[in-house]
Amino acid sequence: MTSKKNKERAAKAAMRKYKKRPNVLHAEKVGFIDYKDINLLQRFMSDRSKLRARRMNGNTVQQQRDIALAVKNAREMALLPYTKRVASARAPRRGEEDGDYNDRPRRGPRESRENPEAALIDKYADIAGLDPVLDADTDQVVDATIAATEEA
Repeated sequence: MTSKKNKERAAKAAMRKYKKRPNVLHAEKVGFIDYKDINLLQRFMSDRSKLRARRMNGNTVQQQRDIALAVKNAREMALLPYTKRVASARAPRRGEEDGDYNDRPRRGPRESRENPEAALIDKYADIAGLDPVLDADTDQVVDATIAATEEA
């Protein structure tokens, strides 16, 4: 069931006048679309070698089908490229100029992942009463570290 607004919108859309694009094939009196006519086929392609839509070309349905077939044949015969590389006109993203984020300070190297207790002991070695013993059990080191930080 359509609403009243949708019916009104459809009626307005039906009343609009669209400007029909001029048909290039009729203007140049082209009778047959040949896959070897590269200059003609490139008129119906975008800068990235994609086929333009029928409403943008002004072609009829049959003409668009023939153009698509001719472009496919020309691509297969290597007369037209499948894609073209286009230089980007976008602005560089954050940190892309020199490969680094300018608003962040540099981090030092990560601590060794093989012995995480050593990094913890080194971090709290300044605290009085902590004896850094690498052979100790991990739980003892953690308990000693917690006790030392609570005292300080």
